Amino acid sequence: MRNYKTFFGILLLFFTSCDKPAVKPNSEMTFNDLQNKEVKFNEFVTIDMNNDGVVDLRFSTLLVGDPIAQQDKQKYLVTSLINCFLPVNSQENTPVLNKGESIPLENFQGCTWYEIAQIELAQKVIGMTGAPFWEGLWKSVNHNYLPVQIKVNNQRYNGWIELSFDMSAGKIILHKSAISKLPEKNAVAGV
Repeated sequence: MRNYKTFFGILLLFFTSCDKPAVKPNSEMTFNDLQNKEVKFNEFVTIDMNNDGVVDLRFSTLLVGDPIAQQDKQKYLVTSLINCFLPVNSQENTPVLNKGESIPLENFQGCTWYEIAQIELAQKVIGMTGAPFWEGLWKSVNHNYLPVQIKVNNQRYNGWIELSFDMSAGKIILHKSAISKLPEKNAVAGV
C-alpha cells in the first residue's frame, strides 16, 4: 500500500509542477529587407508583404490646415489596403510593439483588426506662434514593430514591419518586414 501512495504522490507532484506548453509562434516567416526606405513629407512608399504582386500597405503623408486653431498638421500615415488588416483601438491608434512581443490572430491590446484602415503614426503641428511640436504614438520609435495581418483564400497570415521615426528630419524609416509562411499562426515581432 505504501508503494501506491508513493507512486501516486510522485505522479501528482509531476502533473502539478508541469505548466501547459505555450503555443509556439510560427517561426517560418518570409522576410523582406526594406533597405531603410524613407518616407519624407510629400512622399509615399508601398509594400507588398507577401510578394504576390499586390500592394498591401502604403506609408504616406498628408498636410491638413486648421484655420480655426491657426495650425498646419503634417500627418504621417499608414494605410492597409484590400485583404490587409491593421489592429486599431478606440482612439484610432495601432500598438507600438517591441521585439519579442506576440502578434495574435485575434484582437489584442484593446484593438480590432481592420481592413482598409488608415492610422496616423505621428504628426508635426505647426502653429502661427510657438515652436512646432510632434504628437502621436510612433513619433519617437526606434526599430519598433507595426503588427500586420494579411488574408489570402480566407486564411490569416500575421506579420510585422520594423520601422523608426526621425522627428528632426521628419521621416519614417522602413527597415524590414516579415509575414508568416503558414496560415492561422501567431507571429512574434522581430522574429
